[in-house]
Amino acid sequence: MEDLPYKKENSLRHHSSFPTKTEIWPKVRLLFGREGIPTDLSHLYLNDPGESWANLGYWENTKEYGTACANLAEHLGTLAGLDPDSKLLDLGFGCGDQFRIWENIFGVNVSNIYGINISKIQIEFAKRRYEGRSSSPNLILGSVERLTEFEDKTFDVVIALDSLYFIPNRNRLVGEVYRILKPGGVFVSAEILFSDRKISYWETFKRNLISKMAKMSSDLKKVEGIVSEYSALGFNFEVLERIDPFVFPGFSQFILEKIKSGKKIPKRLAGRYEMLGEYFGSETIKKHFEYWVYKVRKPE
Repeated sequence: MEDLPYKKENSLRHHSSFPTKTEIWPKVRLLFGREGIPTDLSHLYLNDPGESWANLGYWENTKEYGTACANLAEHLGTLAGLDPDSKLLDLGFGCGDQFRIWENIFGVNVSNIYGINISKIQIEFAKRRYEGRSSSPNLILGSVERLTEFEDKTFDVVIALDSLYFIPNRNRLVGEVYRILKPGGVFVSAEILFSDRKISYWETFKRNLISKMAKMSSDLKKVEGIVSEYSALGFNFEVLERIDPFVFPGFSQFILEKIKSGKKIPKRLAGRYEMLGEYFGSETIKKHFEYWVYKVRKPE
């Protein structure tokens, strides 16, 4: 998802002493502001007219944000094996631009798409796109707890497009996903995970602070933890692919160029996006985070 509020890299440099109050305070105020949080519509400033993407994108062979975001949505759809008969659940669907990709490219019947999102404003935005159409997706306001409303073996596919690192209670979530998938059903996700690098206590503190300020889940894991957790539930891994070289640098370049493009973005939001862009393009993020795509299948 999308528009994460991260600390500016030059506030994270190694110093012989901690940054001064005058250096860090303006950044802290930006980071704790309400602009650019994952559940609002700030990301519309990054999009071309008619689009409302909010994922980090897959930037191979493109510099266009909408194309990069659509590439990531298509990549997950391909991994999931979507087809016209697929009944799928999208966890944390944002404003639902990916529904169009899955409908147009894979032939998924939009009435067979279910989505859960905790953001009322994003759900209302997504619903307006389907006004006047004969069919529309089934959009549910709520969090992981709403999964209990689905019967066992309901879905062919569950997808988390750049959203799972915002969702708390991963253990409960993954258990519910296993329950609601049909035998042979698949779960695919594209998400940020902790880096597997060994880092200092200071770097760990900075990473944890960034995660908290970005409103990321407190139970974020390394990839080894993901493999262990899903396997323990009975999932079989079919794809496990690290793609951050195609995600972080491209998103960084795009967002920094967007800030410089002259497009009118509110000052505080622009400042927050600038910190975000610089962090995603820094060496520091390589110590802190990785970006993975994976596919697991529930046994027949």
